[in-house]
Amino acid sequence: MKYYEALKIINEGLNPGYMVHFEWKKGGMLHSDYFPEKSANEKLIESEEEAWDLARKFASKTVGKCVNIYVIRGDNFTPVSGYENKKIINRR
Repeated sequence: MKYYEALKIINEGLNPGYMVHFEWKKGGMLHSDYFPEKSANEKLIESEEEAWDLARKFASKTVGKCVNIYVIRGDNFTPVSGYENKKIINRR
């Protein structure tokens, strides 16, 4: 077994990584999306705090285009605890 494989097993579940979830307004409908793109093997965001910071920056640049912006866990795609109070609605 390679060293990095052993570390992956040891660290499994310790930090799920985080993503920013949002919905695009497009054609009168909302389309769900998130970043970074886990399915494209992009590196997930290391900490929840960093993910919320990126969510706020993203929201400030997408006012009127993206709504319902919040942080999700990278291991199971579920919202982080307390997201309801931090969720960025981002409507104009």
